[in-house]
Amino acid sequence: PVSYLGQKVDDISMTYEPSATTTNENDLSFEWSENSEEFTYSINAEVTSKNLFRNIDRKIPFPYREIREENMRFLGEKEFADIDRSIRDTANYLVQGEDDFYEVVFKIAEWTRANIEYDLNTLTEKSVQKSSWVLKNKFGVCDELTNLFTSMVRSLGIPVKYISGLAYSDVVGGWSLHAWNEVYFPEVGWVPFDITFGQYGWIDTGHIKMMEGEDAHEPSVEY
Repeated sequence: PVSYLGQKVDDISMTYEPSATTTNENDLSFEWSENSEEFTYSINAEVTSKNLFRNIDRKIPFPYREIREENMRFLGEKEFADIDRSIRDTANYLVQGEDDFYEVVFKIAEWTRANIEYDLNTLTEKSVQKSSWVLKNKFGVCDELTNLFTSMVRSLGIPVKYISGLAYSDVVGGWSLHAWNEVYFPEVGWVPFDITFGQYGWIDTGHIKMMEGEDAHEPSVEY
């Protein structure tokens, strides 16, 4: 887990066998210098999470073209968050005539939630599908809803992060892996949008953010 505006990591402890060199900075790492038949490690974290509401109390004009250089990597097409003509056309149709930044993002979020069926009984629960596939087939799980929202908002020139972590839900009977978004609002910052849960501009305390990236399937563990 990571510390940010809506979450504080109170403590992290690591155990491992055999003896290893460890670092705990931006990432946790274990380095073994001797061979062994088996290497084991575990990480335990105590996290304080709070409802995260971003206050957007004024109209932000759309389109907004002044994109910060550090946010440019959260624009454009990626492997899973692809952007084809059908994605661009759908996004532009949904926001035509709209000049309010929040309304633009909200309309795409609500259209995605209402038109893409959340279905745990699909193969997509095990294998992430591209945004273009999701728009064509109209179903998927949180990864697919998150991917399609990402692609449509980015096609309008708005930076979007792909967030992965854990979430608590009665639908799956407790904690499970989950994905949602953060959208960059000028002069406000990164604003959470969870399309699966219908939480736009906020997320509840049942979200534990583990990592953020440009696209789905960016690994949280590397060997």
